[in-house]
Amino acid sequence: MLLSGAGINLQHYALRPYPENDPIRFLFLGRLMKEKGVDELLAAVKMLYDDCFDIHLDLVGFFEDSYKEQIDALCKQGIATFHGFQQDPRPYYAAADCVVLPSYHEGMSNVLLEAAATGRPLVTSYIPGCREAVDEGRSGFTCRPRDKYGLYEAMKKIAQLPREARMEMGLAGRRRMEERFDKQTVVEDTMNAIFRP
Repeated sequence: MLLSGAGINLQHYALRPYPENDPIRFLFLGRLMKEKGVDELLAAVKMLYDDCFDIHLDLVGFFEDSYKEQIDALCKQGIATFHGFQQDPRPYYAAADCVVLPSYHEGMSNVLLEAAATGRPLVTSYIPGCREAVDEGRSGFTCRPRDKYGLYEAMKKIAQLPREARMEMGLAGRRRMEERFDKQTVVEDTMNAIFRP
């Protein structure tokens, strides 16, 4: 039996109104490190900016020293904002138009479940632990890991959508969480799997 990780507390991560941002704000939340696809993320964001897409990247979490120069440069250009580690991620999910996690490998990603529960579309790698959170083309887009061009194309699709379409994708993600990842249901399924005769 395949279980949906630990599930998501849908009361704690409640559906939040979709923002009216200008420019479109992408959020990365997690440790800024190579294995999380940060090289590809920073490259894709720079390509979008160079191609005149009106976007902004919010970065929440600790970063490794090797990224300091790149992140500082993006912040000085006004392309990104670094918020550091935050105890409560919910205001950052609520403020985002889309959450991006281009990891090379994951368990079941809590960030993606939390973001989708909040009602935000997702862009992530097509790998176990990430792809399960996305209904491709309906609640977000996936790309191959370690592929900055694929990530660029997935983020570009989000950037080209009107606000109403992005909002609908977020609502589809919330429904997916309610149907497949509600913590109470996941716990019951887990207990039934363990103790069934």
